[in-house]
Amino acid sequence: MTEKVSYEDRYCLFLDILGFQSHVEESVADNPNSKKLMTFGKLKSVLKRISDGVNYRQGIEVNGQTQLSSRCVTQFSDSVVISYLKKELNGSGVSSILNDVHRLQLDLMRSGVLLRGAISSGPLFHDSDFVFGPALNEAVALEKLANYPRVIVDGQILNEAGLKPSAKSMKPSGWARDSGSLVTGDFDGLYYVDYFNAHPQDFDEEWTALFEYLESLRGVVRGLANKKDPSLKVKHSWLRTKFNAMIGPLEKSGFKEIGGISVPSEDTHLFQKLKSF
Repeated sequence: MTEKVSYEDRYCLFLDILGFQSHVEESVADNPNSKKLMTFGKLKSVLKRISDGVNYRQGIEVNGQTQLSSRCVTQFSDSVVISYLKKELNGSGVSSILNDVHRLQLDLMRSGVLLRGAISSGPLFHDSDFVFGPALNEAVALEKLANYPRVIVDGQILNEAGLKPSAKSMKPSGWARDSGSLVTGDFDGLYYVDYFNAHPQDFDEEWTALFEYLESLRGVVRGLANKKDPSLKVKHSWLRTKFNAMIGPLEKSGFKEIGGISVPSEDTHLFQKLKSF
């Protein structure tokens, strides 16, 4: 008897590298002495890191035993589709997909690579060979609305999961990272996975690693400052505003506190290099 195959109710992430075509064109005719930001070797390494980052085997603890999750992944060139069943155990599908996005953002920022995408939910067919359905159509449409280097999340998804977007200005001292703190509301009413709202827990409490990430982020923002393309100027303005909103309080604290977390005294000298624009 043939097994019935149909759509499933899934959370769906559609993700791609912002400006990938420009990266490819810049990587042509690689020259070891070139000062280009993107070489062929670097571009290949970035795509390999995306592949390694999304094609892992994720398990869920059930009665002391690890079971494979409903996670499915499809990757083509710079684009990635990741989905989870909405009925995933303990409602972990939303948290897992948010963490997938956040982890990739932190990793690729070190190579100066920005991501854009969207998270939706609904009917989707997704296996090792194919991915299609209304949820993917919606995610692709939402991605076009993202405009800036951000991955937006349908507000209805957050409501269903009981997640409240981060309010960075209201963070208590010593706050801990959770799924809700990965998401922030933007000026246009959309919600996005926030890679500016960095937390020491994102880097296993390694403050040097946190500084190096923020330094890379600052370098990416600075690198777009002199671009003449109007669309890039808009993206630079958004990035600069977000970066300054995060660094401003750090400067006011004398580089002793970031996002409500006290910086160890032996590391404050590092963060003094992170000036606002």
